[in-house]
Order: sequence, then structure tokens, then C-alpha cells
Amino acid sequence: MQSSRTFSAVFIALFSIVFLSSCDEDNDLFTIDYSLAEEFLFDTTGAERSVTDTGVILYQIENGSGELEVVSRDNILLYYTIRFKPNNAIIESSYANNSTFPLQFNGIAAASNTKGNGFVEAIIGMKEGEKRVAVIPPTQSVYSDTVIVDLELDSILF
Repeated sequence: MQSSRTFSAVFIALFSIVFLSSCDEDNDLFTIDYSLAEEFLFDTTGAERSVTDTGVILYQIENGSGELEVVSRDNILLYYTIRFKPNNAIIESSYANNSTFPLQFNGIAAASNTKGNGFVEAIIGMKEGEKRVAVIPPTQSVYSDTVIVDLELDSILF
């Protein structure tokens, strides 16, 4: 009986702290800040352009280095930003909420479940340090519209 009272008291205290901290006008717990991501969008002007068999358009911004290229089973660290093509609205980014750390993908092929086949296709063959922009049609994406993905491969972890 005593443990349930203690649990209730702790729960109420934690709830109160979260509720009171969210009362500040500038502190919205449900808003994601993409302002840092905007600084890392790539300009495709003059970039080498290619189109895959599935309709994904790739712009080569900067070549990577090393002998290794990403294959579907690789674990990688990746900086990326996904935005809708019609209005450039950012919908997802490794730079969310001012993060400066790349996201880890374990077995990059598995990302097709959450991002779509075009996302994986754009990453396969990249080398460390490489930068690309992919324009992915809705047929190759999990989104309902064409998306633009800015990609920078930090490292291949295997």
C-alpha cells in the first residue's frame, strides 16, 4: 500500500514539473526546431546530375574519399535533411533541435521501411565525406509528394 502511494506522489510530482515547465511561451515540447538544418541545405547549381532507373534524380555535390562505398548491409553515420519539393518545408533532419551529430542507420537497406526505396538508393555507393542531393518521386518514398534529400555520409561502420 505504501509503495502505491509513493508511486502516485512521484507521478504527480513529475507531471507537475513537466506541466509547469511547458507553460513558458517559448518552450513547446511538440515543436521540432529545424533552423540549424536550413544552414546545411546544398545548392545543386552546376552539380553533376544523373537519373536512376526508378526516377530518382541525383546531384553530386562533393565526392567522398576512400576505397569503401556504402552497400545495403552497411551500418552508417549520416547527416540528412528531407524536405517537400513544392515548398521546401523540412519534414525530417539529423539536425533537428540543433543536433550536430549524424544519425546511425544499421543495415541501410532497412531504412526503406521508414524512408522509402529512393532514400536507400540515393545512399548506396556513397563514400565517406560525400555529399549528394536526391530528388525522390512519391513512388520511391514513404511520403505523398516528391521529396528532396540532402545527404552527407559521415562514415561507414560496417
